[in-house]
Amino acid sequence: TDSQVPVHAEVAIQDWDCPEAFDMTRLVDEIRKTRGQLEHSGDPNCKEIYGIRNNHASQWANPPEDVDQLISAAALASIKQLVLEQLNVHDTSQVPFTIILVDGILLFHDGDITPRQYPGAECDAGVFICAQYGTLKARRESRTAYSTVEGIWTDPAGYFDVIVWPNFIKYHSSFVAANPELATRIATNGSVVNTPDLWKDKVIVCSSETPAEDTLRQCVKAVIEMWRSRAKSARD
Repeated sequence: TDSQVPVHAEVAIQDWDCPEAFDMTRLVDEIRKTRGQLEHSGDPNCKEIYGIRNNHASQWANPPEDVDQLISAAALASIKQLVLEQLNVHDTSQVPFTIILVDGILLFHDGDITPRQYPGAECDAGVFICAQYGTLKARRESRTAYSTVEGIWTDPAGYFDVIVWPNFIKYHSSFVAANPELATRIATNGSVVNTPDLWKDKVIVCSSETPAEDTLRQCVKAVIEMWRSRAKSARD
């Protein structure tokens, strides 16, 4: 519930951008449950799986108005053909796996900073998209309010610089080192806890400045490579 969201110790404001503000245990359980249902179903079109695809869709997704124009139809067709060739199949219905898409903040937060479960540990592959400080701040401050379990939350003035950005740095130090823009900001925003690369060879780090088509191709490549790795492990 909203009342369970922790209060930031220094500024006495609810902190909605820390792992403790999320029911991570429930999310991890849902990922495991969904994966289990998919792996034990021989029919990808069964009602149970159809229910999963509907019930777990984001209710609050707010994509850019031009999202459908970010990647051309020709590019999508090219990527689709690449997938078929890489998997050695003739049709998408023959793709030998189903993808569970989990989207959100703090999926790959540094696990040794907080004892909270991190959903990223349940994922085979991931993509971490970094944006410049100014871009992130503008996006956050353009949002008027958030629908919560018990009502509406509106960020107080200065919330981004006091809570959002410091938390982003704190809980993602494994990724910060891979992004020069973030590393530059760290110098003026305090130190970062040094943690091992928890997600090495599992998560690709992209920039929001990268064209959408290039990012999609990187994601597709990562998924295929991870599937091949899992298939090889199963054979061995």
